Amino acid sequence: MRFRIANRLPALTTMCVAGLLIAACGSESPAVQVVTASASGAPASTAAPTSTPGASTCAAFARTADPFLLRVVDKQRGLPADYRPADLQVFDDRWAVPGFPGQSMRAMATGPMVEMLSAAQAQGVQLRIKSSFRSYGDQVQTFQYWVNLLGEAQARRESAPPGNSEHQLGTTADVISAKSGTGWELVEEFASLPEGKWLAAHAAEFGFAISYPKNGEAITGYVYEPWHVRYLGKPCAAEWQSSGLVLVQFLERIAATR
Repeated sequence: MRFRIANRLPALTTMCVAGLLIAACGSESPAVQVVTASASGAPASTAAPTSTPGASTCAAFARTADPFLLRVVDKQRGLPADYRPADLQVFDDRWAVPGFPGQSMRAMATGPMVEMLSAAQAQGVQLRIKSSFRSYGDQVQTFQYWVNLLGEAQARRESAPPGNSEHQLGTTADVISAKSGTGWELVEEFASLPEGKWLAAHAAEFGFAISYPKNGEAITGYVYEPWHVRYLGKPCAAEWQSSGLVLVQFLERIAATR
């Protein structure tokens, strides 16, 4: 989702582990945590269970996964106002857009995100996080900003009402490039740049899906957002990519098998 208001996350005690500052921020007294990662760099908890040949790997994974990982969040199905993941971890600011420090995601997504941004960087593609976890209160401010700027009708095409934003899940981020628009802006032009093309081509390899595709507004209710990625875990992201479905349709299909 579009985001222009600086994050208001509280300052946290942090530590650096493999280039990622990680601090739990789901309680009043955050405890520093270390992500247990697999050889691929993704947290071990995202590994898919064994499934029978021909069966949906994602469906099998979904039956054992955190219930919020594949939860449908859209204009009709939202989250409680008090929902805040207990395992949020803060990224090293070198992975954030300048001026937008303190970005955080759930523990299951931080490792894969750093792995993806590092892979892009190694290939000469500079991508950074502009917005990640947003609480219900943060989304109140974000949505009102867009209402004031664009009017409510257009704002509802570009930003989610509080409680209906995937950002509140803690597994979603807006990933952007300095070449977009006038420097780190969330504009559709990003999709046609090398950075946007790289993200579209490789996000699923790291467990991420693009939630709001081109020509998908009739299904999602939102305009094209080539920068908005949601972590599903590698088994589900690969299956989503091969399905050809809009993400919400894919998640609905998986939910029906649980």
